[in-house]
Amino acid sequence: MKLLLTSTGLTNENVRKFFISQFDRLDKKTTCVITSGRTKKEQYYIDESVRELSDLGIKVTELNIARNDVFPYRSTFDIYYVCGGNTFYILDRMRKTKIDRFLIDAVVRGKFYLGVSAGSIIPGPDIEISGWGEAGDPNDINLQDLTGFGLVPYLIVPHYTEQEKADVEAFKKKRKGESVIELTDDQAIFVEDEKMVRI
Repeated sequence: MKLLLTSTGLTNENVRKFFISQFDRLDKKTTCVITSGRTKKEQYYIDESVRELSDLGIKVTELNIARNDVFPYRSTFDIYYVCGGNTFYILDRMRKTKIDRFLIDAVVRGKFYLGVSAGSIIPGPDIEISGWGEAGDPNDINLQDLTGFGLVPYLIVPHYTEQEKADVEAFKKKRKGESVIELTDDQAIFVEDEKMVRI
């Protein structure tokens, strides 16, 4: 398994360089960008993500799970890039389109997973952190089952700032003994099988 979990994708130079270093030739790689934009702001960041990948020479296929797109299950990609947005909504759409099962299987089989914001929370044990504190996502779809993919044992806090310290500390106390990792917009972690490194 190889997962690069970020707050803002490849916008940080160190994160981008690390990503590039994981492949021999990016112009031979294919990427499925999984999106679910509901607002103009979310779509702006999705468009930026697609542009970043295309600028690296990667062939990009976009799958908008908010539009009930039919996923080409017969196709396999080298990289699966999961964009951000409302974590509750994204996880719910993944389940309804059954892309969650496909993604888990693809990552277990060795395909590269790149998560952005919500896309970095979902591979963990659950997504409770996404709705925590003042900056949390609203659970506006009333999602009851918050179980994540369980691919990594980490509870990721993307877009972390010092202003959120008290909220995150309260979450850590609630989830005592579990691994909670804060990521600023310039940070990422890379998980390869059971090893994790900070970038």
